[in-house]
Amino acid sequence: MNELDLIRNHFLGFHNDFFEGFRRVTTYPPYNIKEKDDLGVIEFAVAGFTEKDLKVEVKDQTLHVYGCKEDKKSEDFYHKGISDRTFQKKFKLHEHIVINGAELKDGILKVAYHRDVPESEKPKQIKIKSN
Repeated sequence: MNELDLIRNHFLGFHNDFFEGFRRVTTYPPYNIKEKDDLGVIEFAVAGFTEKDLKVEVKDQTLHVYGCKEDKKSEDFYHKGISDRTFQKKFKLHEHIVINGAELKDGILKVAYHRDVPESEKPKQIKIKSN
């Protein structure tokens, strides 16, 4: 299962043309999506970023995650393998996805969410009668 299928399965309710943009988007920063039952978390690998360098917001049913290092110090690197470049990630959310909050710990930004499906839209079990 590729990245687009994973996202499509977790965040249902997109238009197909929405996924066209993912083919042109960079993979930085790398991220995971974990979900069990109706609880989930998106984890972003943001080594070197601090809380003040990151911004997480929800606007128009879209989760936006921004990263921008404010104080870029000019250092003489022999090798620079840890990226601190500016980034922006967007995830179009289904109407029943609610973002609970975000936490930065050990270089991982975790954005927690849950599904809040109204009872009227949940599947109902129909009892089968036999004669």
